[in-house]
Formats: sequence, structure tokens, C-alpha cells
Amino acid sequence: MGLKRVVRNGIGTILAWMLISLGRLKNAKHMAFSQNVILPIAFHNPDKKLFSRTILWLRKNGFVFLSLNQLIDIIIHKTACPQGAVWISLDDGWKDNIEHVIPAVVKLDIPVTIFICTGAVEEGTFWWRKVQICPKAILKESSKVETLKQIPESERQEIIGQIDRACNTFPREAMSIEEVKNIASIPQVTIGTHTVSHPILPNCPDDQIEYELKESKRKLEGWTGKKIIAFAYPNGSFDGREKRILETCGYKFAATTESKFATADTNAYLFPRHVVMDDGSFSENLCHALGVWQTVVKRLKLLAGKTV
Repeated sequence: MGLKRVVRNGIGTILAWMLISLGRLKNAKHMAFSQNVILPIAFHNPDKKLFSRTILWLRKNGFVFLSLNQLIDIIIHKTACPQGAVWISLDDGWKDNIEHVIPAVVKLDIPVTIFICTGAVEEGTFWWRKVQICPKAILKESSKVETLKQIPESERQEIIGQIDRACNTFPREAMSIEEVKNIASIPQVTIGTHTVSHPILPNCPDDQIEYELKESKRKLEGWTGKKIIAFAYPNGSFDGREKRILETCGYKFAATTESKFATADTNAYLFPRHVVMDDGSFSENLCHALGVWQTVVKRLKLLAGKTV
């Protein structure tokens, strides 16, 4: 971890302690236990300590863990929502999830949903990691991941193609097909799709969105032998065109990264999630998991905008 990140995380820890001392976390927990409220938490590539500590904290504080099927039954009003409901998901399909997440899931009997990016599974590496590993293969103005998230999908694919031709091999950071098959057989794990190539869908034409949703579903169903009904928007980005395609493809659920609590009446195709960091202190990540951090940062940005 670089010095800049260490400093940032240190400041984050101090701010988290302040928020907890001010009762913000306590208030958020109280909100999570309101009638029909669901706490949705998303991870990506957490280390073993962070994931286990978060799960144990939630269990100690009386939360009730939901599987994806239980969550969907609540949304369609087939079953009642338990008090303190929490739904845990992970995005991308990182190989380290096998060691850092799955053992705790099995040992503690915690249901989780893992959204898999099928292209990375087949290639071994996620596109943004290729940019970070081999930035000199492309023009400097294109070597920032955030920049590539803002351009048309065809241009992004061309740039990633340049990296592939220049760098050839990359370390495997995504699960393999065999590993996806193995985790899909675990009772506590539900698999969902996260597209083929992890594009930013608003940057894609309709036919590309349709391909990403259909092909990733087809691949995962072929690998696992199970019906795939859930999807997570890459980068949490969407523009409304996806819903028709999701319904046509047989998806019953789609998750965003909008940071707010869900309820039994939340739109099944726009389900929010509080996203936890991969690093940072436990105190800060608790604030992320319960939406405290995101709310405060949003208010600070609004205040900063008004003073400029």
C-alpha cells in the first residue's frame, strides 16, 4: 500500500471514530431494525479479517442474514421481512474470495450472493487491473481507470486490446471456471452475473448490453448447471435501458451500488447496496456497511459545492 493510501486510511479511521462517537452508527443500526427494512452490503475483494469481523459484528448485533431467494420472496411479498434483515453480496469473482470469504461463509453458515464477471474468469484478469499493471502500453491520458469508465464502450475495448497485445500475460486474479463450479455447489452460495467484460452499461449500445446480459447468464448456467436469476450492474452504473433486457433474459433481480437501505417495496431491478472498501480500518468499513460514511461524504460534497 502506497504512502498516499496509508495517509488516506488514517484520516478515514479518525473520521469514522468521530462518526461513531457522535452516535451516527448507532442511529444507522436503529434504522436497519425498522419494520420492513433490509440492510444490503456489498464487498469486492476483502481480506479474511475484514470479512469475518464484519459478519461476526452483524451476528453479534442481532442481524438476520438473507439468501438471495429469501430476499426475492420478501420483495415480491411472498414472505414477511424479518427485523434486522441483512443481505451480503460480493462483486466480480475475485480468486481471493475462495480463501478469504468462503471458509467463513461455510463455518458461520452465512448466505452470500457472488456476482461473477465471466470474461475475467476465462481470461484470468479484470480489465482495470490490466490498465494498472501495464499502463505504459497505452497513451498517458488513457491510462487512468476512471477515464476509461467515461468513454464509449468501443473505445474502451480498443484500448484494452492494445494492452493485451503489448503485455501478453497477466497474473490470474479472477476465479477459474472450476472454482466457480465448486463455489456454486456450496449451499450458502448463490451465483449471479456481472456481465462478460464488466463494461459501463450506459456507454454501451443496446446490442452490447443484450450480449453482456445474455452471454454471461448462458456461460454461468453452463458452468454451474443452475438457473441464474440475479445480476449486478458493473460500477453500479445504469441508464434504464437494462430493465427490458433483464426481464427478457429471465432475470428477476438486479443490484446497484446506490447507498441506501432497502425495504420490502424496493424495485427488484434497482436494489441498492452499501459498498464496503477492500482496505481501510474496521471502524471505517462499519460506517460504509451501514451507509453512514456515504451519507456524510455526500453532505460534505454538497457543502463544498455551495461554497465554491
